[in-house]
Amino acid sequence: MAEIVATISLVANIAQLLDECSKIVHRLHEFQRCGRETPKTYRNFTAELPLLQEALRLIKEAEDAGFIADGQKTGLLSAIDGCQEQIQGLDIIITKTLPSSDDSTRTKVKKTIASLCQDAKVKHLTNILHGYIWTLTFYLAAEKARPRVPPGTSFRTLYGWNPC
Repeated sequence: MAEIVATISLVANIAQLLDECSKIVHRLHEFQRCGRETPKTYRNFTAELPLLQEALRLIKEAEDAGFIADGQKTGLLSAIDGCQEQIQGLDIIITKTLPSSDDSTRTKVKKTIASLCQDAKVKHLTNILHGYIWTLTFYLAAEKARPRVPPGTSFRTLYGWNPC
């Protein structure tokens, strides 16, 4: 029963995180389309978040194929929850500080000034997020390096080992 809950939680959290990443990337692209330069603090997100989304999709595919062991799901859930927490924090800051096209001039000035005050907080959230991304990337690299052995295959059969 616990395995089913872990699987459902993993898939649901990945779906939610994918959606939140998409919102942030869309918002940053919208800001750039209006002819504005993205503040330095947010520039890397347009490149990093799509890569995080791809890593999450690969993890979801591995889960759908049944390649993720029950013991690994807890660690992955922890890393995905951590990513989600940081992404939600970034979304709140971006919403408060990045002017949208329909904001008044006064609001745009306020948000620009507010963004300067949030740089340290964004950098802190980014550093934490990078740690979680590193963990997920490490998991994917280790998972890809692991040989896929059909059930019931013996070591002798797999490697053609014959002791005589």
